[in-house]
Amino acid sequence: MHASPVLDPQAAAVVERLHALSDRQIRAGLASFVFRSLLEWIRGGRADFTQTPQGKRLLSDKLVALDRDKAELCYLLCRALHAHRVVEAGTSFGVSTIYLTSAVRDNAKAGTEIGIVIGTEHEPSKAAAARANFADAGVEHFVELREGDLRETLKNVEAPVDFMLVDIWIPMARPALELVMPKLRPVAIVLCDNITQYERQYADYLSFVRTPSNAFRSTTLPMKGGLEMSVRI
Repeated sequence: MHASPVLDPQAAAVVERLHALSDRQIRAGLASFVFRSLLEWIRGGRADFTQTPQGKRLLSDKLVALDRDKAELCYLLCRALHAHRVVEAGTSFGVSTIYLTSAVRDNAKAGTEIGIVIGTEHEPSKAAAARANFADAGVEHFVELREGDLRETLKNVEAPVDFMLVDIWIPMARPALELVMPKLRPVAIVLCDNITQYERQYADYLSFVRTPSNAFRSTTLPMKGGLEMSVRI
C-alpha cells in the first residue's frame, strides 16, 4: 500500500482508500470508455457525452482522482508558496482537495494567517461525498466547497489567490482560469491536468496560458497525461 509521505496519517488513510477505489474503477474500463466516447464526440461533432443523461449516470460515482504524484506535487508547491488561499476547479470526491487543504492547514500552523481552499463541484452527490471525506481526513475546517456552475460560483473569489488546480470538464478549464486570474497574486501557480493526453481539446486553454501578453509563463511537466504548470507574472 502506498502511504503518502506528505500527509498526516489520518488524511493519508483517507486518500489511499479513495486512490485505491479510483484505481479499481479505471482498471474496470472507465478510462478507455471515456476516451472512446470523447473520440466519437470529436469525430462526429455530437454533444459532449459527459453532459448527456447516460454520461452523467456513468460518471456520477466515479472518482477519476488526480494521480498520487501530482497530488503530492500540489501539496509541496502550496507549502513552498506558503499558500493560504487556494482554488480548485473540479473537486469531485475531494481527493486532491485533501492534499491542498492539508498544505493550507500546515502553512497555518507555521504562522498566524488561517487559510482556505475554495472547491467547486457541480454534482450534489459528489459534493456530499467530498464533505464526508473532508471530515474523515480532519480537514473540513479548511474547505469552502461551492456547489453549482463554476461560472457562477467562482465569480466572488477574494484575492490574493496563491495556487489554483484545474482538473475539470475541459470546456470549463479556461473560463475557470479567466474568472480567478484577476485574483492571482504575482508568482501564483496554476496547474492543469491531462493537457498532453487531451492536447487538442485543451488548445484554447493552452493558447491562453502560453501567450506572454496574458502574464503567464507556462511549461508542460512530463507527468502521466501531461501537467501544465503556469506561473502568474
